[in-house]
Amino acid sequence: MNTISYGTNVILTDEERGKRHMTRLREGIRFTTQYGFIEHDEIVKVLDGGIITSSKGVRYRVLKPTYIDYVMNIKRRAQIIYPKDTAAMLMEGDIYPGLSVLEAGVGQGALSIAILRALGGRGTLTSYELREDFAGDAAGFIAEFYGDAENHDIQVRNIYEGIDGEYDRVMLDLPEPWQVVPHLETGLRQGGLLVCYLPTILQVKSCVDALREAGTFDDINSFELIKRPWKVDGRSVRPEMWTFNHSAFIITCRKVEKMMPKVKPADAQETEETDEMPDDADI
Repeated sequence: MNTISYGTNVILTDEERGKRHMTRLREGIRFTTQYGFIEHDEIVKVLDGGIITSSKGVRYRVLKPTYIDYVMNIKRRAQIIYPKDTAAMLMEGDIYPGLSVLEAGVGQGALSIAILRALGGRGTLTSYELREDFAGDAAGFIAEFYGDAENHDIQVRNIYEGIDGEYDRVMLDLPEPWQVVPHLETGLRQGGLLVCYLPTILQVKSCVDALREAGTFDDINSFELIKRPWKVDGRSVRPEMWTFNHSAFIITCRKVEKMMPKVKPADAQETEETDEMPDDADI
């Protein structure tokens, strides 16, 4: 639907500087900037993509926020996983409807929203978060953007102490994911995928070492994503002077059956060949 309604968020972009503002619409409230004010009661009359004029005559484009708009504009106390990384985590983690997914380190719930959308109402998402305040914030943001999710369970607990149940996918945004590796022996099904999000290469080294030592993980990959915007304006076609540079490293791997070392066959006993026939041989 392309209608705007009370209780939802909108993006307002002014024509002067192109600055984007996100605001939640409520009856009797007005949106105010240096370019004048706009009544929320007037904004709800505009369709998605429409234009509304402020009290000072400045025009604003009205848009329903996308996932990227929302997660990049929420007022947060925890760092989020940036959309460029979230997209890769969903693809590398092969998230699709019907899976049982466990994530740990919920933060503000940005990855949770993306996983729920990928599940499409089928399958389950269980979220472990150590801090109760972060868990509460995440639940509010998820409900605000995604809505009610009956297939989502947020638990205030420490995944370093263990995992209840077995999952198809495990997504970790934690300082020390290598502490979780022993719990994946029962917490991640064979053939399941693990995805870790880490800001420093030293954390990556510790995590990869733990995965290899466990002996039950294969296809271990580590990478980062850099996004370079381009300016296309008339005859000016060139890279922008800035980039979305390093945000974090991503580790992906698959849980497999442990391959035991080959057992060398015992040396065959040497037998002496002789031309002599036994005494009782038939002639």
